Amino acid sequence: MKVAIVGAGIGGLALAQGLLKAGVEVRVFERDPSPVFRRQGYRIHVSPAGEEALAAVLPERVRRRVIETATRPGDLLAGFDTQLNALFEQTFPIGGPDSITSIDRYAFRRAMMTGLDEFIAFGKEFASYGVVGEGVEIRFADGTTEVADVLVGADGAGSRVRAQLLPEFEVHDSGIRCIYGKIPLTDAVRAVVPPSFLRGFCFVQGAAFAPVLFRTPPEEYGDYLMAVLTGTSEQLGRTDDELFAMPAEELWSLVGKQIADWHPVIGSLVSAADASAAFPIALRTCTSVMPWPEGPVVLLGDAVHPMLPSAGAGANTALWDAARLTDALTGGSTLASYQEEMLEHGMAAVTESLENGRRMFDLRTI
Repeated sequence: MKVAIVGAGIGGLALAQGLLKAGVEVRVFERDPSPVFRRQGYRIHVSPAGEEALAAVLPERVRRRVIETATRPGDLLAGFDTQLNALFEQTFPIGGPDSITSIDRYAFRRAMMTGLDEFIAFGKEFASYGVVGEGVEIRFADGTTEVADVLVGADGAGSRVRAQLLPEFEVHDSGIRCIYGKIPLTDAVRAVVPPSFLRGFCFVQGAAFAPVLFRTPPEEYGDYLMAVLTGTSEQLGRTDDELFAMPAEELWSLVGKQIADWHPVIGSLVSAADASAAFPIALRTCTSVMPWPEGPVVLLGDAVHPMLPSAGAGANTALWDAARLTDALTGGSTLASYQEEMLEHGMAAVTESLENGRRMFDLRTI
């Protein structure tokens, strides 16, 4: 059997690792020109379900690489108002030396690519597919084609595979925009940063800060504080056309203006950020997870259940999908049972994310 995966995100890479470990022929096709091109975020929360999925699909040497490049685990979830008055605090037990509770997205993706060099084709933009006999022909924007027994759409919330397979599927714009930033943890920053910000994920009324403290940092950078500001176009004072066209430095300057009357420590942190690392993201979600027609085309991760980040479940649900789909494609179950399980599990994650998002962002239109 030959499996073609469209999308070299976390879910697609996890599936590729699991299938290769089981001896299945795999090719991954990614539209980005290289592994370093993508900007989707910085820090990823890894849940027990995500850890379990990684243990199930990854060869041991790849799993060890993921553990080595993960961040040191934190023990805190907390909330503050804009003047840094504490609103709530929840602590968690710290796991053992192999525990993975959070990880830098870039380091994670690179670790997940360990051993996959000859199986990933970059710069391959999916255009369409056609069912051929019992298999599928995949057509790319450059005019080339590939034939596989199974095509897996793992190409994210804007999935082109899903658009052809389930044209009636709706992805809703939440109206919330995020501006992500990175604050290098220099000695000067460590001298002023609130201790809570280095212990775990901290909300600050419309913004959030979370530490990325590496076990083994990538060559390109070291420890940092992830910062994200959220708001509607009205709150940010920019239309989408304006926001998504702004240079990174101008975008981060907008963040500085938004927090100008917040506690001076927040201002100091924002001023210490690497302004060139700022970028915006539009938060989108589905409200229901749909089954697809039986056949050689299946979906995984955000391609079938895009969700808000308000439950920290997106990446973990994609990993869960990858483990279950690996099982289905290697004889442990069936594609029909994968779809049935995925629909239930994915819908639960979407629902939790929506409920949390309505509270966090005051969403009223979804």
